[in-house]
Amino acid sequence: MAAEPVNVNEFQLLAKQVLPKMYYDFFAGGAEDEHTLKENVKAFQRIMLLPRILVDVSRIELSTTIFGYPASAPIMIAPTSAHKLAHPEGEVATARAAAACNTIMVVSTPATCSLEEVAACSNAVRMTVPQLKNFEGLISTKIVSDRNSSLQAAANANADPSLCWKDIGWLKSITSLPILIKGVLSHEDAIKAVEVGADGIIVSNHGGRQLDYTPATISVLEEVVHAVGGRVPVLLDGGVRRGTDVFKALALGAQAVLVGRPVIYGLAVKGEEGVRRVIEMLKDELELTMALAGCPSLKDITRNHLLQSGLCVVYNIPGETMASEPVNVSEFQELARQALPKMYYDFYAGGAEDQQTLKENVEAFSRIKFRPRVLVDVSKIDMSTTVLGHRISAPILIAPTAMHQLAHPQGEVATARAAAACNTIMVYRNRAVTAQLVHRAERNGYKAIVLTVDVPKLGRREADIKNKMVAPQLKNFEGLISTKVEADEGSNVAAFANSTFDPSLSWKDIAWLKSITNLPILIKGVLTREDALKAIEVGVAGIVVSNHGARQLDYSPATIDVLEEVVHAVGGKIPVLFDGGIRRGTDIFKALALGAQAVLIGRPVVFGLAAKGEYGVKRVLHMLKDELELTMALSGCPSLKDISRGHVKTAQDRIQSML
Repeated sequence: MAAEPVNVNEFQLLAKQVLPKMYYDFFAGGAEDEHTLKENVKAFQRIMLLPRILVDVSRIELSTTIFGYPASAPIMIAPTSAHKLAHPEGEVATARAAAACNTIMVVSTPATCSLEEVAACSNAVRMTVPQLKNFEGLISTKIVSDRNSSLQAAANANADPSLCWKDIGWLKSITSLPILIKGVLSHEDAIKAVEVGADGIIVSNHGGRQLDYTPATISVLEEVVHAVGGRVPVLLDGGVRRGTDVFKALALGAQAVLVGRPVIYGLAVKGEEGVRRVIEMLKDELELTMALAGCPSLKDITRNHLLQSGLCVVYNIPGETMASEPVNVSEFQELARQALPKMYYDFYAGGAEDQQTLKENVEAFSRIKFRPRVLVDVSKIDMSTTVLGHRISAPILIAPTAMHQLAHPQGEVATARAAAACNTIMVYRNRAVTAQLVHRAERNGYKAIVLTVDVPKLGRREADIKNKMVAPQLKNFEGLISTKVEADEGSNVAAFANSTFDPSLSWKDIAWLKSITNLPILIKGVLTREDALKAIEVGVAGIVVSNHGARQLDYSPATIDVLEEVVHAVGGKIPVLFDGGIRRGTDIFKALALGAQAVLIGRPVVFGLAAKGEYGVKRVLHMLKDELELTMALSGCPSLKDISRGHVKTAQDRIQSML
């Protein structure tokens, strides 16, 4: 922009131009998919204003008192670290601007100016967050990391994961200053904060930089305010970019808001003057909003001035080609797309018909938000579990996917070396073929039979038809049936399936399968409570909720959307596993919270195999385990048994709460 910025968002564009990419990304970025980062801002846009007319607004009073200190407006500066990355004067310039605007600055102690320097430079009211300059003489902040950012290494080395509610008593014993707890997102933790004697609560998700898919702070503000019941002040942090946002937060019960990134952007562009401009812009916009809404003072702003519109989903746009090592499972998909012939990539990545269910399997997870609990001792995280009597390190299994040699010359052998494989089987027209495959599985030490029940015929996979997909030689059928099937048109995979799969397979055939094996039998492909109940009646050992990776019947529901229905129908009689759409450790956590005992991973494993062979599969599994471990820590769950339904909120939950 050539002109002077006229709003806070334009300061961000200017900051992007003046800052080195590393520093801009540090300030602007969020965790993982950055869904919560976007939601923090977007959620404000779903709240509409209901103005009152014919109110005398010739004088607008913005001033307020926060913890006994007068402020010119209910707008505070949030604790953000390392201001000197944005401007040479760092936090000192920010503090001078806060004093000039007669507002309160919360100083982060991972700061590049000391508490003493900030205190000496101005008479602004300051609060601090006890946690680079402030560590001098206490601990070393020079930590070298081989793989990750040194900032992350320093945090992991020095942050205390054992911090819990009882430690608030210790903190209160060493200071007479009021103590505010920042990071509350649920009514349970709000009540706990009041119980331990906190002087205030800051509703915050750390600017979308910690646990992705936590709710936008404005979305949970009212829940926290109601839980507190006026006993302590509630402040809001996250997503404020306009004076209208400040107004909405106040109407939902916040006493004031904290502004973080916009202050940094102003500092980067114009130093102290930029910070002043950002604060004054927000104050001017708030004043105008109050006038147009018919509110001459802050006490006139009420809940009745708001109308919350329906739900909105933020969709993530896939990134461009990566130049570096993949840092998440989705980036392995892009590497696989580059490495594989188009026919083979389409075979793995594609779904049935319009591919609506394929997209929904992934997107449905984004509609489930977290309700993390704070101040739980998470110094030790235990992800281990038992599935069908076998102990595993994490509730993550490899799903049955076909033809791994299309992805890598070593095929399933490389996958099996990366992790213990789970055998799958379909029932073929020739039952002798099925029986032989079952007996071979028993002889070779496989632990269970997973019977796929949603393929009486192959789904219409149009990419395979267009590519005239040709299947490789299928080793398990050698000497049993021919896999060389000619197709007049389209995919010979479909021709093979339609000539060999048994469309007459029904519930009565489960008894036959049980009669030829002692292995536990799991049914994969259940999507309804009716079929879940039937599965229990016929005596299966477990259920896999699955829509076959959206490769069979398009417009079947996303598996995460029906998981809870199946779990409730089963009532704990047999294990329920989950398959479909898992791309993050956060997704695994959500499935566990909704009742799954474990999840199965399909496409991500194949993409890892295609990109980097056995090593790629290991990396995919380790990434998911690492992300799950972090999600558990940030949600306050030291073990799998601590993950509960209360840790998530689905779209249906949110609709019901509005009724």
